[in-house]
Amino acid sequence: MRDSHTVSAAVVASFAAVTVIGYSYHKKKLKEVTEKLTVLRDAERKGRIKAEINLRASIKLEEEKRVSASNAFYAQEGRSSSESEGNERDKHMLLRCVGTVVSPFTKRMGTPRQGALAPHARGYIQLNTSVAPMETLSGIDLYSHAWIIFCFHANTDCQSTSMKTKVRPPRAGGLKVGSMATRSPHRPNNIGLSLVQITGVDAKKKRLYIAALDLVNGTPVYDIKPVVPWDIPGHFDGEKLEVPSWVSQDDALSMVNFAKEAESNLETLIKYKKLAPLYSPNDFDDAKEAIKEILAQDPRAAKKRGKKDGSSDPYKVSFGSTQLEFIVEEKGKVEVVGIAEMELNDATFVDGIPLSKEGTMS
Repeated sequence: MRDSHTVSAAVVASFAAVTVIGYSYHKKKLKEVTEKLTVLRDAERKGRIKAEINLRASIKLEEEKRVSASNAFYAQEGRSSSESEGNERDKHMLLRCVGTVVSPFTKRMGTPRQGALAPHARGYIQLNTSVAPMETLSGIDLYSHAWIIFCFHANTDCQSTSMKTKVRPPRAGGLKVGSMATRSPHRPNNIGLSLVQITGVDAKKKRLYIAALDLVNGTPVYDIKPVVPWDIPGHFDGEKLEVPSWVSQDDALSMVNFAKEAESNLETLIKYKKLAPLYSPNDFDDAKEAIKEILAQDPRAAKKRGKKDGSSDPYKVSFGSTQLEFIVEEKGKVEVVGIAEMELNDATFVDGIPLSKEGTMS
């Protein structure tokens, strides 16, 4: 009888061991498959975005050729396009680029949704003097702020044949509203309006220096207009500015800290002018504050925004020629765990946006 129990126990133990081994094996295989699918998904997404950007560049080139050919034809014939194409053509307008934005925001991710949320962010507009000579900026240094009318050149939905009339703003909790009731870059005309601070004019280099900006590097500028008191709602009549609750909510992360090594790396990068000309060797504090302001707005995907991230891998976002690595902890605390120079020597730039290998660091 005792031998029978011993045999039964041995069988049970063997079965349990086989089950554990089998479970461990399948768990390992599941992990391998999951990791492989994750890599494939990320690669597919990066490839799709790159293809969309290249497509946008091709469309832009073809449009420029079409406009040039059209202008040449009408100049030769001595007539306007409106005379030939009817009243609808009268409503169209060909805009010329007066300048191009140089900013630390080389990609859409990490660009502040409003410039005032990152007052230490710096940039400048390199004037296209063949369209707008430096004399057009004479006297603008007497103003503190300006409106920038620009093109949302980094949109990657140019292949879409239909326009979305409604969008889901990232901070609206899933609410759908009309595209013109938002500041979304996806609009009938991809034109944007941004408020910036004027910090200086360099006539020799043909630059208008600005701060508190939310413009991606390479953004084409169509016009620059100084801000006057009449632009400020309530400045004279006391009327209160009204906005939806999802616009006015303060959802900034509570604190941004730097790991000791990350702060030391930033100091070294600043010292060796890796963020020049926007941040000089004496601008360490301003560069650090700009990074804190950007990360406090939580540049992660909308579904993860404001929450602790369960992943052990840090998020990455570009700032000038550097790449920041950060994690989000409990109670909205952010820690910058790494800063390094990006390897952009072999990068292909489309409209000021680098198409380098993701995560490539020097």
